[in-house]
Amino acid sequence: MDENYLDKLLITSINHMKTSTWSWPKTWDNAQKLQFLHMCDAYASEHEYYEQCAIIRDVKATINQ
Repeated sequence: MDENYLDKLLITSINHMKTSTWSWPKTWDNAQKLQFLHMCDAYASEHEYYEQCAIIRDVKATINQ
């Protein structure tokens, strides 16, 4: 079976959100952050990456809305 590099990139990137070294781009406002997380969550849900969905949900909770 061929490895899906997009999936691997997404999973690795989302997992990195749990670390203390991860940060947002300085130019992004809350709307951009939430839009990015919404798109990641939709992709992760569609592909049944439930652990990553939980990470995304936790990161969303840290954003002042």
